[in-house]
Amino acid sequence: MGKPYSEDLRARVIAAAQDGATIPEIAEQLGVSVSSVVRFRRLHRETGSVSPAKFGGYKGYALAAHEELVRQLMTEQPDMTLAELKAVLVTEKVKVGQSSISRFLHHLNLRFKKKCTGRRAGPAGRRRRTQGLAEAAAKA
Repeated sequence: MGKPYSEDLRARVIAAAQDGATIPEIAEQLGVSVSSVVRFRRLHRETGSVSPAKFGGYKGYALAAHEELVRQLMTEQPDMTLAELKAVLVTEKVKVGQSSISRFLHHLNLRFKKKCTGRRAGPAGRRRRTQGLAEAAAKA
């Protein structure tokens, strides 16, 4: 996405239109598209200004309004997983995704558990196979 045209160029478009030039003439003279000339004139007519709208910027966090609740939940149970935190937030009528929760916790510099520790990594059958291979290699 490109940058907006400068306010100076936009003002020159309006000045040329007030001097009686046609839209195609203005576009060719100032090196902008016909649609840009039309948009600048409409903007000036509707708002009285040729300033561009806000460009880029910062998007806030979905949980920003519930910061105190999130901090309280994380201090009460610091080893809470994202899924558990999401479930608690749903009971409080706060509907957000796990990725939003993760980004917000990172923003607050709060640590969180990513997954449950109730299971060991990998399926049990795989552990037995690798143990058997290690034993066979030790015998050889």
